[in-house]
Amino acid sequence: MATPEPSSKRRDSQQRAEFEPPSELAKYLPYLAAAAALGGLILTVTRSARYGVFAATALVAVGMLGLGYVAWEHTATLPDGDRLRPMLRAVTVAVLLGALGPAAITLHPPAPQSVVRLSRPGDRAEVTVRGAAATVVLEAEGAFKPDVGAEAQAHYELTASRPGAEESVRGVFQRRTEEGPQAARRVSSVVASRHVLTSVHGPGPMTIILDRLPESVQAPIRVIVRAEPFSQTMLAVLFGLLAVAALWVDVKVSRRKIESAYAASMGVVLAFTFYLHGHFTHASLPSDMLAAALVGVLGGGVGGEILARVARAAAPGDS
Repeated sequence: MATPEPSSKRRDSQQRAEFEPPSELAKYLPYLAAAAALGGLILTVTRSARYGVFAATALVAVGMLGLGYVAWEHTATLPDGDRLRPMLRAVTVAVLLGALGPAAITLHPPAPQSVVRLSRPGDRAEVTVRGAAATVVLEAEGAFKPDVGAEAQAHYELTASRPGAEESVRGVFQRRTEEGPQAARRVSSVVASRHVLTSVHGPGPMTIILDRLPESVQAPIRVIVRAEPFSQTMLAVLFGLLAVAALWVDVKVSRRKIESAYAASMGVVLAFTFYLHGHFTHASLPSDMLAAALVGVLGGGVGGEILARVARAAAPGDS
């Protein structure tokens, strides 16, 4: 006996089931996953002393790649054969590579040249800076005493000297506290300040002197001596040249009747990296990352867009 063929209605229902479009929730799953990953990285930065710097590195990498993509996408709006295309790509790559090195050495600095502990005013320590040391950086770390109030501040002073050069630095420890659900008292966390020396630089012997230490800070404080192959001034000059190149590209894109966000996207990268390099310490990772992000968005993004509008109005020429 012949097997009956399935009816056309049954075949249609099977095809609809097989090719049924994804639900509304499925469309948003990639975005939800990305948001969850981003939230996990931010939570790691704020909560984990061990893995926070790796999460911060991932956030910086994702942010730079995202802003680089925004800048690179301007080439899609340019006609084929436009000579601005290779220029735009070259400036984008230069900005990302120029920011990548300082960001990497900031988040993952080389081993300290020396770590000294100073307990009372007048204490001094002799250290030697070696290798490529265009910039000498002092990082001071300390902790408040447990019975200090929640809003305490501690002003300290250090002096770095060597034959022919001497520089005093002043820093502030801000009280940061943590209260667990079962905690009966506030617990002081480690606080830190970063000082990029301007008059003492290069390799050689150096003396570090503790001039002032408030009673609210537990002795001793740790002074970490680091050396970097480039200075903040060198970085400012390099980033200034890259910012001018980004403004030039932005003006050229705008002259082609294309709405441009090029200068703003590249400005965020440059401002964020420059601020982070000048202020970052591992002990104050969450607050430094937040401050750098605000400087990047407001100073580099908003400020870059304002400068771009001024440049568009002031620059001569039509293309």
